[in-house]
Amino acid sequence: MAEKEKHTGRNVLIVVAVVVLVLVVVVGGALIWVTRGLSKYERMVVQKVDFARVPDGTYTGNFDGGRWSNTVRVTVKDHKITEIKLIKDVTFKSPSKAQELFRRVEAAQSLNVDTISGATVTSKAYLQSIANALLKAP
Repeated sequence: MAEKEKHTGRNVLIVVAVVVLVLVVVVGGALIWVTRGLSKYERMVVQKVDFARVPDGTYTGNFDGGRWSNTVRVTVKDHKITEIKLIKDVTFKSPSKAQELFRRVEAAQSLNVDTISGATVTSKAYLQSIANALLKAP
């Protein structure tokens, strides 16, 4: 009986070790995915757009940046942004932060606005999508 208990104890240890190893690999992989590109996009400078040159219309722009990829639709009237709609959101959505950033852009009529605290990279990704939309204007 003691030999059987030894095998059972060893098998339990092996199973526990495998589970711990799998958890470490999964958590490590998730951390790499979540932080990949973070420093690159944090340093990103959003393209400048001269709003006075943007004709009336509705323009769609996107930013392709991994988990920060998004698409927006921007409406311009009388060289002013009148509406920004989120068509495709980033991976980790925060609608209130997106709407706050869009309000800032509309109020300032500029892409040179403060990013949302705690969402710097996401803010820059949205701003670059807006820039990309407006830069498509004829």
